[in-house]
Amino acid sequence: MLSSSSNESGSFRHVLRNHDYARLWTGQLVSNIGAAISSLALLFYVYQLTQSPMAMAILAIVETAPVVMFAGFIGVYIDRWDRKTIMIVSDVVRAVLILLIPLAGFLSQIMPAIYWVYLFTFLYAIANAWFYPARNASIPNLVESEELVTANSLSQMTFQVVQLAVPPIGGVLVALLAPNYFLAFAINSLTYIISAIALLNIRTSLFPEGIPSEEESVSRQVLEGAKFVSGNIILLYLFVFAILLASSSGILNALLLPHLESQVGVTEMEFGIVLSAGAASGTLVAFLLGKKKRLPYPLYIVASSGFVAGIAVFGLASAQTFCAIIFSWALIGSVDVMINIPLGTLMQELVPDNYRGRIFALLNVVFTAIQVLGMAIGGVWAEAIGSTVQPLFAAAIALVLVSLLGIFAVAKARLHITLDIMLQDPESEKVARDEIESSEVLLEVKG
Repeated sequence: MLSSSSNESGSFRHVLRNHDYARLWTGQLVSNIGAAISSLALLFYVYQLTQSPMAMAILAIVETAPVVMFAGFIGVYIDRWDRKTIMIVSDVVRAVLILLIPLAGFLSQIMPAIYWVYLFTFLYAIANAWFYPARNASIPNLVESEELVTANSLSQMTFQVVQLAVPPIGGVLVALLAPNYFLAFAINSLTYIISAIALLNIRTSLFPEGIPSEEESVSRQVLEGAKFVSGNIILLYLFVFAILLASSSGILNALLLPHLESQVGVTEMEFGIVLSAGAASGTLVAFLLGKKKRLPYPLYIVASSGFVAGIAVFGLASAQTFCAIIFSWALIGSVDVMINIPLGTLMQELVPDNYRGRIFALLNVVFTAIQVLGMAIGGVWAEAIGSTVQPLFAAAIALVLVSLLGIFAVAKARLHITLDIMLQDPESEKVARDEIESSEVLLEVKG
């Protein structure tokens, strides 16, 4: 009987029986559907206005720059304020701003429509910078510790299923709604309102435990978050690895649509099918990982994902057929999940509640800052040489090298021994390091 209960506690069905987590998940499901449609519309809207790879890179930068500029400070307030209120307000603000984007053409007499699109997208991204760290920081308050892998896997699987089901339909919808795609953005606006209503019904308190003193300056509390990361070898490894992946990720994000259009001439519908292929593989990986209460060797899973991504980007850059593109993007889709589930779960397990907002926001800052740099490099490089192939090949090489370096670091420093001990006792990192050093001494003596 105990065994049956234990097995059920890690199941998707069991986690969804938690009504408050189910409300958070429902809001995510609905808003992800709307966002999947509007993100397609935004890509084609901007490309239709400009026909420029550089403009696509600028759009990607505008979508991510607010994280670099504000997320570090936002994290402080996520550790001070009610996270449920933060998420609800973010949803409402996003519902308004996403509706303004397709209206940019009506404001073109004041300044060019593309500049309005950049402005509204920038403001929308600021609201995103509030929502996602608050959501990630809230999950450990809603589920038990042994349910974290399942809860994070369900979250990832939901996102991937939406990406699988929606883009083909969204591609047709986007094609029919040109040139300003207003209805696509309106659907997304409605889904944010539905998400806010679902969040409003969460009963569990999402006020952080051990709220930092407001007498301390915001900058000091940001610095304390950075010190916490630097003092934890596992978190430090995860941060460094993510930073090293970020520039290649930026190049890929900025050049994906221009590359597919220029090299193979994909249509809106075909682009939706490509995205669905990545979502299908991501869904499968999330389902498999979600069946486990504890991921085996999570640091190796994270590190090896870069190698898979590098091979996939090589394939994407050299692909000459639609089938080759689908296969390459399917591999890339699996990589997102391979990184996000173990990374998010480890951070939720290792970071106390009153630091969680700052640490998630800090990861967003450092990753996105390098990613934005990669976007800029990719856009300028492709524009200068008139080709997207060479920047994508460079990104692939970098991904493979970073992955091999990450695997070597985990093995050399025996980080999994440290991680196992820290998960048993979060205060025991020093004990773990001492144990590793003692084992090394014993091996030398036996040798």
